[in-house]
Amino acid sequence: MKILVFGSTGLIGTALDIVSRKKNIRYVGLSHSDIDATDESAVKKAILEHRPTVVVNAVVIIGPPCEEDPLKAFNVNTMVAYCLAKVCAEQGAVLFQPSSHAVFEGTYDGFYTEDHDAKPMNIYGGSKYLSEIFARNICPKSYVVRFPTMFGPRKNQKGGFVDKMLARIRNGDDLRVVDDKIDSMTYSIDVAEQIIAMAQKEVPYGIYHIANAGQVSYYAFVKKLMELLGVHNKLVAAKAADFATAGHQSLKTAMKSNKLPAMRGWEEALADYVSTLLVPK
Repeated sequence: MKILVFGSTGLIGTALDIVSRKKNIRYVGLSHSDIDATDESAVKKAILEHRPTVVVNAVVIIGPPCEEDPLKAFNVNTMVAYCLAKVCAEQGAVLFQPSSHAVFEGTYDGFYTEDHDAKPMNIYGGSKYLSEIFARNICPKSYVVRFPTMFGPRKNQKGGFVDKMLARIRNGDDLRVVDDKIDSMTYSIDVAEQIIAMAQKEVPYGIYHIANAGQVSYYAFVKKLMELLGVHNKLVAAKAADFATAGHQSLKTAMKSNKLPAMRGWEEALADYVSTLLVPK
């Protein structure tokens, strides 16, 4: 198997590189500086050159920047998926199209599964939902893989929620974290392991949720993170409404799969990640 990743420096691309090396799987990563993934001719040239078995579209813009610049959000999150789906269909490659818990309204107290209908409520969620539609309708050999908020190593400097919390913890800052936003926080290395397993086992194409087991508030997650790090920053609970953000906020987005075996719990996964942060450099 040979994996070609577009958007290789983020969480997914970095994790797939690490796991591929461990499993002796051929891996090629292309970053934004290597290729414009919105250019169909460039994408086709890259796929023809590398001849991958599996293509992963890890090109993404997330969060408030999508609401501030919808055109850019749809260009990157949706049109890149359209372009890759077309080329993968032509070349017979398997496409993994990542998506997000943001395709759901975020008001459900339980776990969203693959059986729940998508109902995106903001630009980011809408752009990812359209990427799902293009992947499934255009590329016969496609997997739509939805993720919750993730944590893990990354090659780029575009820090997500957990990266920002780690930076503030290291600075000794006081922290205000929402306790009414619920998620299934997930380790990117576990995501990469699951993606590779799906490709190797050739599970049926379709929509899959990939998430560490359980659900937790952002506040409780950061509290656990601090406990594992052995730090004592001041931590105060807040509400999502206390923070001004553009677009609808999906507050309850815990996920699980009813199609794949359950993954390990988020606490065990977080402990594994923290152990890598505590290794002397």
